[in-house]
Amino acid sequence: MSPKSFAPTTAPRSLRDPVFLTARLKAVRTGPSVRPLNDWVADLRERLGQGESVPWFDPASGGVEARSLFLLEAPGTAVGSEAGRRRTGSGIISVDNNDPTAQNCWLLRREAGLPYEHSLHWNIVPWYLGTADRIAAPGRTEVQRAAPFLHEVISLLPKLEVVVPMGRSAQAGWAAYVARYAPAVRTLATWHPSPRGLASRPAARPEILRTMREVARLTSQEGGSPP
Repeated sequence: MSPKSFAPTTAPRSLRDPVFLTARLKAVRTGPSVRPLNDWVADLRERLGQGESVPWFDPASGGVEARSLFLLEAPGTAVGSEAGRRRTGSGIISVDNNDPTAQNCWLLRREAGLPYEHSLHWNIVPWYLGTADRIAAPGRTEVQRAAPFLHEVISLLPKLEVVVPMGRSAQAGWAAYVARYAPAVRTLATWHPSPRGLASRPAARPEILRTMREVARLTSQEGGSPP
């Protein structure tokens, strides 16, 4: 099953519907474009011994065909319910998740004309850092520990052209990654799309929208764009 097997959703938060979520979860290990990434997730879970604290890549996204990568800091409500100390969510990093940050991403992408099936969403730190009651932001130690794993993800994205770190933590993590690995991609940094961030910074939403429109422009060019 490929991203084209999933029709674009017509409203945000579609994964709150058990039917939609079941279909998406069934495809995490079978969709050709996402299978290499989720094979990697399964391997990372074994290496870390942290199970569902590392969510799956979304089969409805671009998978290994993605030309743009949106990076936040660490999984939040996307993590599964394997252990009581972890929050219960879809188990997938997706703009269709049932949370307000995902909803903001969904709405901004639609307004920008940026197709979800051409890009990918992920995090600087791929595992959940909080408790059952509170999400925690990554510190320098976690970012440094996660850098080789992010490098493994980047190596699975041969068509990647643009990376969008969203928020200060993601931007700091991506800057450290770039200094270490020097990836041949363009960076377009912008604000974190959380409701709190957008409410406290009136200029944040228009800036995110401009960034997404630029990503759409760059990745829609024939043959791609130079880094």
